[in-house]
Amino acid sequence: MKKFLVVAVAAYLLLIAVLTVGYLRRRRENGRQSPSSAVLQGELKATMRDEDAPREIRPSLSLQVNGEREASVPDGAPVWFTVGVSSPDAENEIASARVLGERLARLPQGESGREALAAAYERRRAPEKILLGDASHPWAEAIQLLARDEKGGEKPLGFPAKLLGAGERAAVELDAANSTEANLGTESFAAPSGTYLVVACLGESGSWKGRACSEPVKLTVTETSAPQPPDRQRALDRQGGRFGFVAGSPDTMEKFGRRLAATGPDAVEGHLYLGEAQYRRGRWAEALREFQAARTERARRTGAGSDAQFLDLRISELIAKLNGR
Repeated sequence: MKKFLVVAVAAYLLLIAVLTVGYLRRRRENGRQSPSSAVLQGELKATMRDEDAPREIRPSLSLQVNGEREASVPDGAPVWFTVGVSSPDAENEIASARVLGERLARLPQGESGREALAAAYERRRAPEKILLGDASHPWAEAIQLLARDEKGGEKPLGFPAKLLGAGERAAVELDAANSTEANLGTESFAAPSGTYLVVACLGESGSWKGRACSEPVKLTVTETSAPQPPDRQRALDRQGGRFGFVAGSPDTMEKFGRRLAATGPDAVEGHLYLGEAQYRRGRWAEALREFQAARTERARRTGAGSDAQFLDLRISELIAKLNGR
């Protein structure tokens, strides 16, 4: 028994000695390497492993229905979809290049891996641009609105959505700084009552040869009932006025603007739509009168609001027009 204990103690002491020698040897080796060099080599390894592969540059789509992620409308009411297209991959590439550039600046000349890091930086600092559309094939024509079912299947939404507004660019170049959007809709949405999950997809257009889709938005269509409760009717009239503004339709803005101007809570918005309708028609005096009424009502009720700057700009512009400037 004593012999066994002696052997065990000797083995334990030998193990401690081996571990101590190894530890001291590693300390001596690390002492020959400056702390900054060790940190830089660690960063470089992480950089080359995680950051050297450029991203595929794809367009990214966003979608809103009646200016929201969810909307509820009665059958026959105005509906419009706002499709935004941007290039967040390009933004991320430039951000990654900035990080690589900072690491490159700290890495000494001739250091192992510096050449590869410099090449990765050059690839990522100027990401590829996406050209959508051309003069004969506007990019918005490549947008398709689809209804998605619970199983992920998709089919055309099934209503004649036309491009709203004037002066939409036929071609656009997407990069980290440039994005675009288009509005598609109808003044009278006809569909069976129910809830629809709607996605917008962009097919081939210009240099883009793939397919990109948005996250879904929710549109609930209810049966038309008359009369609507007052609060609900005002909400529908506000949607109608906004549709007219988005579509650039003076008649629609005037129609819903008169309804809103007749109600206390929404009189400001009503006069704003009435003023914009006359402005689009070139009737400067009538437009000025409505915009001034909107500003007066705004100040009387709630003070300056989100539309105060728009009103000030329109009023200043119209005064200048009427004075011949």
